[in-house]
Amino acid sequence: MENSNKRLNTWQAIRADVLARIRSGEWPPGELIPTEQELAVEMGCARATVNRALRELATSGIIQRRRKVGTRVASTPSCRTTLSLPVMRDEIEALGQRYHYSLTEIEMRTGTEGALNALQADPDDILMLVKTRYLSDGNAYCCEAVWLNPKAIDLPDPKMFEAEPPQEWLSRNMPVQQTRFSILADEATGTCARSLDLECGTPVLAIERVNSLDAVPVSYARQIYPPQHRLVFDD
Repeated sequence: MENSNKRLNTWQAIRADVLARIRSGEWPPGELIPTEQELAVEMGCARATVNRALRELATSGIIQRRRKVGTRVASTPSCRTTLSLPVMRDEIEALGQRYHYSLTEIEMRTGTEGALNALQADPDDILMLVKTRYLSDGNAYCCEAVWLNPKAIDLPDPKMFEAEPPQEWLSRNMPVQQTRFSILADEATGTCARSLDLECGTPVLAIERVNSLDAVPVSYARQIYPPQHRLVFDD
């Protein structure tokens, strides 16, 4: 019988297909799935493309890969220690201070290296970049740049973000999960330095956050706080 290849030519399409088959129960928890070579033949693509898709699913804890054993559907979701970061409105109001949000810039463009890596996007993919500013009791509190991937989710009219920050819109409309965050020291530059009323080069605190939907990254946010900001996590 002739094999009717699906010809899924991108690793994102292969990842979506494998995930759909797992979710449908075709490959139940604990079951070995076909090898990379078998999937490559079935889907009409290069083995390296399948490998990339499976690596991303393994990173998300959907599958488990073992040398000389194969790739198995995870019996239970991977248990990972994560810190839940509140949306900016809650963060500011928890301090007993007055919250204010403003949109500073929005555009459709190709991503930076950090955005491409975080969203698992291709260099020529067009992403939405939303830059915002937050005030606390009238003082500069945080500037934020959020990259959104229109290939992963349906985005609203950009005017929506004039009244509502991207992170709030995501949490209100989709069951996204925070799948990665990083805390690092950086320097204020460009629009962000102006938003925080800082000189370029001023040391700042940076937080990077990735939100995912069904193991697919949909947003990458980079938040910059001025000097002396205190970051507190409660159990």
